[in-house]
Amino acid sequence: MTPRPFDSAAGHGPAPLPPREAWRRRMRDDVLDAARAMAAEKGWDSVSLSQVAARAEVSRPTVYKEFGSRGGLTRALVHREAERFLLGVDRALQQPAPTAADALAAAVLYALREARDNALVASVVRAARDGTDSLLPYLTARSEPVVTGARLMVRGWCETRFQQFDVARTDQAADVIVRLTLSHVVLPPPGHSMRESAEVITAAAIGVLTRRTSSDAPSEH
Repeated sequence: MTPRPFDSAAGHGPAPLPPREAWRRRMRDDVLDAARAMAAEKGWDSVSLSQVAARAEVSRPTVYKEFGSRGGLTRALVHREAERFLLGVDRALQQPAPTAADALAAAVLYALREARDNALVASVVRAARDGTDSLLPYLTARSEPVVTGARLMVRGWCETRFQQFDVARTDQAADVIVRLTLSHVVLPPPGHSMRESAEVITAAAIGVLTRRTSSDAPSEH
């Protein structure tokens, strides 16, 4: 029988990985760390798989075997960065706040600040303004994992905190929150502080939730 990786009843921690799998995971993390550092330093367009392999101190064939191609490495890098980023945003959303709108504004502010302080994101944004960086589509036009993952997370939070509104409205509000936040990351409005941007994004989302539609208007007889 295959041993269980974790046996809480027996009080045991996770079973150690087989040496080959443990090495593979370390190697994968080392390659992604190297790719991230090099992208932040000089832009992803200037980074080759050979350079990443050399920095991670593994062979080029090993990198190809693990990621398949440069595009595969790009997707893995963005996916890992997005997971870490969204985990932080989710924690920010769950922090106590006087109102749901206050919690949302605080989480949007957190996201804007984290994006500013993230070396990889900063590199992508700088290069995109010059029209040179190929990582930007993975953060914007290609919805997985950033836009879709963020939208699902924010939609779930909105459905919990704004239960008085129907699903269609909370879905629309989540879409507005994610798209406006991403827009402010890539092209911050001139003259706006991050706090002001967070307040504007929150106000737009609340406006979507509370707007009047033709179905809300009283019937004419």
